[in-house]
Amino acid sequence: MTRASAARALTGTTVRDVMRIQMVTVVPEMTVRELAHTLLESGVRAAPVLGPTGKILGVASQVDVTRLTLGDVPAYGNGKHAPSAVSDGAQSPLDSTFVRDVMSPIGPTVSPDEPVKKLVSRFVRERWKRALVVENGMLLGIVAPIDVLGAIDEVG
Repeated sequence: MTRASAARALTGTTVRDVMRIQMVTVVPEMTVRELAHTLLESGVRAAPVLGPTGKILGVASQVDVTRLTLGDVPAYGNGKHAPSAVSDGAQSPLDSTFVRDVMSPIGPTVSPDEPVKKLVSRFVRERWKRALVVENGMLLGIVAPIDVLGAIDEVG
């Protein structure tokens, strides 16, 4: 497939057409140990954090777990630093720290109606690895470059 035919394949295609709607999500009340287990079991690097109404609050990742383990957690979630991983015999920080304390800001988001051609440009120019598909503050899906490749392959 030539570059021109790949571009034609994406003409008229929106993010909604290529996004994945099945994804792993977590809640802010989950412990970091539960987060680590969820990420390991599902084989993903990060998961959107959803509030009780389904609104996206942030993203929790393997890096957030690692930072807590090393005692190097920035204040994102609730504005407080998570406890240090150095323990005085008390409960492990993995069990006493919650996702809301270590989650990162939401990161790149796109509208489901955004043209895929525009998204591809953003993946390349801004070096995004993935984008959350959000509408009215609600998470609809996730899209990564591999999803775009799948759409091109189907047409080609």
